[in-house]
Amino acid sequence: MTRRLMTAIAFLTRIPINPEPPFDGEDVARSTVFFPLVGCLMAALQVAVLYGLQGLAVPPVLQAVIVTIIMVLLGGGLHQDGLADMADGFGGGMTRDDVLRIMRDSTIGTYGGLALILSMALRIASLSILVVHAGAWQWLIAAAAISRCSICLAWLMPYARSQGTGASITQFTGPNEVAGACVFALLVSFFLLGLQGIAAWLITGLVFLTMAWLCRRRIGGVTGDTIGATTETTEVLLLALGATLVGAAS
Repeated sequence: MTRRLMTAIAFLTRIPINPEPPFDGEDVARSTVFFPLVGCLMAALQVAVLYGLQGLAVPPVLQAVIVTIIMVLLGGGLHQDGLADMADGFGGGMTRDDVLRIMRDSTIGTYGGLALILSMALRIASLSILVVHAGAWQWLIAAAAISRCSICLAWLMPYARSQGTGASITQFTGPNEVAGACVFALLVSFFLLGLQGIAAWLITGLVFLTMAWLCRRRIGGVTGDTIGATTETTEVLLLALGATLVGAAS
């Protein structure tokens, strides 16, 4: 269990943890059961920073920007990179081979740049509203847990390449890991959000099904980039949902 948790932290964050012996693809797959927990820990750090900033009377928009910077630094831009690559590949590729080739390119094109800008803008705007209405910490933690759970659900899809970063998740992750991650994320979301958790999971299901359909149609399965894009899209839309619900109730 300790090795799985350490592997999950090492894979999802830039925290310098190096399990011995070094983890491999199968270790990553087995560690997916802890992905929602690691997401919660990452969000908890952001919440702690938020409280500190509020104590210093930092304006809400600046709070949102600073917390977003911390999120990117802590996660190493893992999911944001996937979002940009998927946007470039699906936006600029005409054939399956074109899409896969473009996604593997390390440069960011127009579609990828726009996707990142819009994602960051929506995240910052949502956090700005949540901070004002005192709903930031619940939605930050719940969104982090649920979106990392969506990584495990990639197990339901075939992998589009012969090998790659996300291949281990689709090949070695099993029903026990998926069930454990989903149960944890469900408990966290409904404990923090109550009945609003239902709306959160409806959004998550819609994002996952849309991405799954799009990936199956365009490239015949998922890749590490599309898994990361799904995670990022889910988290940002959940924050936007939270901002909408909290704002409407005020």
